[in-house]
Amino acid sequence: MIRVVTLDEYDPKVLQQLCKILYQAFGVGSEHSGSVSPPPGMVEPWDAQKLIDAVAGVRAFPDDKILYLTTRKLLPRKLATGEAPTFGVSRYNAQRALVTTVHVKALADNVKVAARYALQELGHAWGLHHCLDPRCSMYPHWTPSYPAGDAIFCVFCREQSEQKIRLAKS
Repeated sequence: MIRVVTLDEYDPKVLQQLCKILYQAFGVGSEHSGSVSPPPGMVEPWDAQKLIDAVAGVRAFPDDKILYLTTRKLLPRKLATGEAPTFGVSRYNAQRALVTTVHVKALADNVKVAARYALQELGHAWGLHHCLDPRCSMYPHWTPSYPAGDAIFCVFCREQSEQKIRLAKS
């Protein structure tokens, strides 16, 4: 099960569309599981790594994935070559993922863009790596064409995610 948890207010229709796309991509249930408040003392732009560790949990089974959504800006990542924007973060082979929709203009009309980022972060949470197929949501998100793609997996990544889901505990 994918549990979508909001840190800010979202249109219920947008959340419903997002959950539908997540269901189609992973083949497991997806639902909005409520809202939580951001941890006290955090200022915008948020440090995504600290936020994903500090944010309140929701009731979930050990193999459920929790996708936190926010409309707030996240701190850019510091790389050897400079800074890169942060659109989301997840722990590899872990339960939690975080995606910001701050960069998605007119979210109600562009849910697929947010879903593409969500698929990538949830894919990392299920243990998937980046993909070489530019049509796949696991393709590196820092490429200029990434937001224009569909919220789908290539055949290889789809099979990998299905295998990970089948091997889940419950």
